[in-house]
Amino acid sequence: MIWEEMYANKIKHAGGIDRYLQKKERRSVGALIKRIKNNLAPGSQILEVGTGTGAVGALLTKYGFNVTAIDNNQKMVEMAEKTFELFNKTNVVHLTDAKDIIKKFGSNSFDCVISHGMLEHYSDSEIIHFLKTQLSVAPLVIFVVPTNFMSKKYRSKGFGDERYLSTKYWKGLIKKDFFIQFIFGFGFKEIGLPHPFEVILKNNIISRILAPICGINEFWVTSKRSKSIF
Repeated sequence: MIWEEMYANKIKHAGGIDRYLQKKERRSVGALIKRIKNNLAPGSQILEVGTGTGAVGALLTKYGFNVTAIDNNQKMVEMAEKTFELFNKTNVVHLTDAKDIIKKFGSNSFDCVISHGMLEHYSDSEIIHFLKTQLSVAPLVIFVVPTNFMSKKYRSKGFGDERYLSTKYWKGLIKKDFFIQFIFGFGFKEIGLPHPFEVILKNNIISRILAPICGINEFWVTSKRSKSIF
């Protein structure tokens, strides 16, 4: 199965793109968006790398952020364009590889770069390269990745090249070159616990404490130590 087929099936299973977005916002994407809403100024310029269906970026435009989205898959770009059009946003999705964002947009061109389900597909050296590149175009990078606590059921839904690394491994890898502002956890459903347990993870403090045992980790990273935003 290829990317566009997988996401087309997810959208169909959800009952259409509208319901798919609603489902996303109820879960970890909603928690991510709430944190961004509370800590980035309205109208901030956000670059979404590896936009996929465009769900995260489109939902951010719903709350007044100026989102530019990229993907290196033409079919996913076309899918994301349709998602952004639901919020009357056009010409914001670009067929661009993540390694080319400086060339495409220039340094210091955004307030934040986000990615959701991207970096786990790459090697350590590639991850560091991507983060350095992203921190050249924005002072803050937020990325979401699965962890080693992800259940076999959920791992089977991927492509097989995902690296399910522990929170400790991610921390060790990143802190060599960058400063980790925060790590939030989510995804009790993905580790096999009943869905209602996820409610407690909407609290930022609890989410940070329980991150090492969650199925999903959300990292807020800067190039150097800066004033806490929480």
